[in-house]
Amino acid sequence: MLFILIALFVIGPIAEIYVLLAAGSAFGVLPVITACIATAIIGGWVIRLQGMAALNAARKDLDAGRPPISSAVDGALLVVAAPFLMTPGFLTDAIGFALLTPPFRRFLGRLIMREIKKRMDRSGPHSGPTITIHRP
Repeated sequence: MLFILIALFVIGPIAEIYVLLAAGSAFGVLPVITACIATAIIGGWVIRLQGMAALNAARKDLDAGRPPISSAVDGALLVVAAPFLMTPGFLTDAIGFALLTPPFRRFLGRLIMREIKKRMDRSGPHSGPTITIHRP
């Protein structure tokens, strides 16, 4: 877990800066800035469209009497994609756009749900806080 945090907050920004500087020297500053702004705008537009689709899918599940689990996971991953797309840089954009592709979201959602289920199974039904009621 510590390595993931180090990678996220130290190595990630350094790599992002390196890629931006390399792209700036290869293509020029203005095209790189334009590309960063364009990916943010396009990403925001796609998130809006896919977010509405996830919301409609959740409504359909609820109307059919099913819990909207996959729609909720889909929506949560779209929420995670948004800051990646709004952060200037090509590496964060790549992560954000990967999260915008439905097959990748379904794959990642299955992994997340499997991990949640595994943790719930490990903790058992009585691992939560116990409430005792004392009657006078």
